[in-house]
Amino acid sequence: MRAAAVGTDRQIGVIDHPPATCGPGQVRIRIEACGLCGSDLHAWHQKSWSPGLIPGHEIVGRIDQVGTDPPQILRSRGLEPDRRVVVEPLESCRHCWACEAGRDPLCPELRIAGVHRPGGFAESIVLPAERVFAIDERIAPTSAALCEPLAVALHALDRGELEGGEDVLVIGGGTIGLLCAFVAQQRGAGRVIVRARHPQQRRFAEQVAGATVASLERETADAPPGDDFGLVIETVGGAQGTLAEACEAARPGARVVVVGLLAPNPTFDPSLALARELELRWANCYGHRPGEPEDFERAVALLEQHENRLRPLVTHEVPLDEIERAFSLAANKAEGAGKVVIVP
Repeated sequence: MRAAAVGTDRQIGVIDHPPATCGPGQVRIRIEACGLCGSDLHAWHQKSWSPGLIPGHEIVGRIDQVGTDPPQILRSRGLEPDRRVVVEPLESCRHCWACEAGRDPLCPELRIAGVHRPGGFAESIVLPAERVFAIDERIAPTSAALCEPLAVALHALDRGELEGGEDVLVIGGGTIGLLCAFVAQQRGAGRVIVRARHPQQRRFAEQVAGATVASLERETADAPPGDDFGLVIETVGGAQGTLAEACEAARPGARVVVVGLLAPNPTFDPSLALARELELRWANCYGHRPGEPEDFERAVALLEQHENRLRPLVTHEVPLDEIERAFSLAANKAEGAGKVVIVP
């Protein structure tokens, strides 16, 4: 098969790669689309991924092979060959305290497709059947690639314990930030304000998330007032000081949820959070709460209901053979890029 892999120079390029075969309890998926995530961009910029890795974890495709001893979950979810599916790219032990609590990202044996094992920038992938979810055939594959970041947004709002009518500030206008604003609006937030840098992000915040927009540059006239929000969600990460800004914008006793991948040693004065008794929380990936639908199930249902509204977030579809162009497009937000999706 064709796959985009990391070379010894830590650059990404397309290679011929042997297709994997299914083992017990696994399915092979013929990939139709795979979104390019901000974490992929971070690894590309930092050259921090391992040589030989096939990145990509926002995966959509069709089941084309089922391994031996197929689990009951295939039948219970209506999964069969040629069924369009989305992928939860996590693998965990399923028996430690974290897995039993539905907090799979905390499992000591966690492995993520596209990070620790082969991912979705390829023509096919093999995964545990329990991590695969059917999606309505009428949903375009490129739209379906939004399920993974939508699950991240759902988890972030769960961690934030949004109360109806609360004002919410989302710092960052990337896909995760916009989807966090969308979920907050769906859950009955009061004002939802998105601080975004680029024009297309501001447009998406208004049209897709139903949010009010403000500049990411804090000195501008349209910057939101500080000390006013019951919930602040930081989605930028890096080394731009947005963690401190999130705490400054939160009212006393509020919650601050960090979703962005922060650089080491971020600029942050903890005395600000201490003096105002802010609750600083972290949201990593997604999971499932015992007895309730998994985050990915909820993401599928929400996307099926609101595809027309969310579809504009996908601005570019790029063939697998042009993977380097895809990364350049996604990195250059000044050229109007939103979500870039790889199509094998």
